[in-house]
Amino acid sequence: MNYKKSFNFLKNLPSKLNSFYKKKSRSGIIVNNKSKSKKNFDPVTNFDKAFEKYIRSLIIKKFPKDSIIGEEFKEKFSSNNFKWSIDPIDGTRAFVIGAPTWSNLISLSYQGRSLLGLANFPELNKYYINDKNKSYVFKKNKKLILRSSNNSNLKKIKIIGNFHGTLSYERQRKVIKKFGWSFRLAGFDALNYCLLAEGKVDAVIEANLKPYDILPLIPIMKNSGATVTNWKNEPAEKGGNILATSNKILHNKILKLLKPFIQKND
Repeated sequence: MNYKKSFNFLKNLPSKLNSFYKKKSRSGIIVNNKSKSKKNFDPVTNFDKAFEKYIRSLIIKKFPKDSIIGEEFKEKFSSNNFKWSIDPIDGTRAFVIGAPTWSNLISLSYQGRSLLGLANFPELNKYYINDKNKSYVFKKNKKLILRSSNNSNLKKIKIIGNFHGTLSYERQRKVIKKFGWSFRLAGFDALNYCLLAEGKVDAVIEANLKPYDILPLIPIMKNSGATVTNWKNEPAEKGGNILATSNKILHNKILKLLKPFIQKND
């Protein structure tokens, strides 16, 4: 694999995406509901679709032989083992109400393992990215190496997460009670995991993530020193219920606490 070519492609994306967003912002937001149930609201906007089409076109031009999966359009299959993942707007609900925490998520995987990731935050004017060995945040033309915390004291850690309405109220209440005061529900989407890579929080617990929600964030977290799996301690690349922690010791402790809440279909 040519890490340099792929990394440079991702590193050059934020400026292109931000320019694209500024031009697209001259038109209004059109919001539709993707949910087949009238009781649920799963928003998608014209910006989601436009971003994904644009990102796909850039990938196809640079890496025509690679596969592509995305949230809004069908998978592009290929004969090789490289696959790009796109979540054009992670945090569409935040985007619709004007909150700045939404992001563009893009990753490259090889044989099912996520190797490179980008989390670009146009409204926050910063982006997170990893190379082969390290992870970085670029903000206001400054580059900082990311390092997760080494805090493994359950009484002193900061935990954030979101169950996205997939856990029953009773099950959700029990999970939160298990961790006490340290657990806070937060709807920051990808920013949750970026804050973990920065060492600003110690653990993120979420439920029912799609692969494109987590694939770009896995290598960013891992190269900062963090650990990420599902609640069964399996690889996180397929999504589902996700646990990300700042270090392996803390990860093992929280996995034990989550064990009673795991169901067969998780």
